[in-house]
Amino acid sequence: MARRSFLLLSVVLAPNPAPARAQSDVAFPPEVYAGRRERLMQRIGQAAVIVPGAYLIANGGRDKQDPTFWYLTGVESPYAILVVAPAAGGGRREALFLPERFQFAGAQYPMADDRFRRAAWNQPIRRLAPGGDAERATGIAETYPLSEFATRVREFVASSDTVYGPTRGGALYTPPGMATPLSVGQQFARGLAELLPGKVLADVTPLVAQMRLIKDRYEIAALRRAAEISATSFREVLHALKPGMNDLEVAGLMEYVWKREGSPRAAFGPIVSSGPSAVSLFTLKSENYNSTDRVMQAGELVFIDYGAAEYRTYASDVCRTYPVSGRFSDEQRRYYEIVLEAQEAAIAAVRPGVTMLEVIRAAAQVYRQHGLEQFEDIERMGEDRVWGVMPSPTHYLARQGGLTAYSALGTGVRDLGHHIGIEATDSRDYFQPLAPGMVFTIEPKLYIPERGIAIMIEDMILVTPTGGENLSAAAPRTVEDIERVMRSR
Repeated sequence: MARRSFLLLSVVLAPNPAPARAQSDVAFPPEVYAGRRERLMQRIGQAAVIVPGAYLIANGGRDKQDPTFWYLTGVESPYAILVVAPAAGGGRREALFLPERFQFAGAQYPMADDRFRRAAWNQPIRRLAPGGDAERATGIAETYPLSEFATRVREFVASSDTVYGPTRGGALYTPPGMATPLSVGQQFARGLAELLPGKVLADVTPLVAQMRLIKDRYEIAALRRAAEISATSFREVLHALKPGMNDLEVAGLMEYVWKREGSPRAAFGPIVSSGPSAVSLFTLKSENYNSTDRVMQAGELVFIDYGAAEYRTYASDVCRTYPVSGRFSDEQRRYYEIVLEAQEAAIAAVRPGVTMLEVIRAAAQVYRQHGLEQFEDIERMGEDRVWGVMPSPTHYLARQGGLTAYSALGTGVRDLGHHIGIEATDSRDYFQPLAPGMVFTIEPKLYIPERGIAIMIEDMILVTPTGGENLSAAAPRTVEDIERVMRSR
């Protein structure tokens, strides 16, 4: 038991690891990805795994590599494919199918003279090509041209009855009466089924998603740094915040700080809303091109769910609600401190072995103790005045509710947060008890439409062997700390 505790501590508390040595400048060392592939193969036995990367051609830096492919390879090269399968004589074979060096390059110069593809201004940057350099950079023993995938893959999976790949994808909408469109993963799976008749195709995504719930020391270091950068941006916002600023200025200031501190991009689009505008859920505001665009007025609160700096592809997600004029009104302070109390009760409940439902109920209990449950009564309050109290004490306490289905489309009752990692929302899997190495957000909320008050306090919590560590605690969140920093402007 003592050795197990030491190992858990070494995972959670290890110092920042050495710089990246893999193909990408933001990847971890190749042995990290090799270990993940080994653990995946131990789970699936004699089955094979085929995982495609994202297309990313002419992407303009808008998207990242596919998270499942990235988690297993650390490879940024566009449209690569990973194959891992049992070898005939024991052990396993690993291969990457990669675009050849100039494949897809220079698409804006489709000239008959192929020499233009090799011009100095048309050289792919950090892209891998089949051969020894790619094998050394990734630790994957075999590399082949992407064009050979369809002919070679049968040989790789010949001894496997089951092949794991991306068979599902996000739900795509079409009007009633029309055929449901296929996601990229579903299209790839259909192509695999045609290439590999007689094989059972299974979905690899849930298996990898479950592995991703427990972060290793490299991931924890990246998440910790992302949270630190976001916290720095919140402190600078407090020094600049004043009536007359546009919400978009706050977002721009935060992005400047991130880039200054070493974060190249945001984990998601800007969510900064002031005054009554903040009462509208951001999922609805994001339908508009100018979703962040309002001049703040004296006496209002500004809702900043934009602690979203990424570091080495790992996300942060931190929210604060600040008084535009530098001081909370008595009413604002009262409700802010209720939300903060709910968050602190939830964080205090975090420890290995408890369920997320217990953590959620700890926050809901605080709301009940302060008498907020009555404001969820839509029959009494009416549609235009009913409060948004999340997590809902009515659901989680009065009705003894369990975990509910939730999506951005609004189904179910909103819970208390989400796992975070390569994606800002890595998962909403709350059925596994908490374990050291998990990182998730705790984000209680309160919406009071008639008073134009919207409050959320969100932090990133790392589960340690003895409890929870707030990775984003450096972003001021108590009334006293917020007002003190704002007075020092």
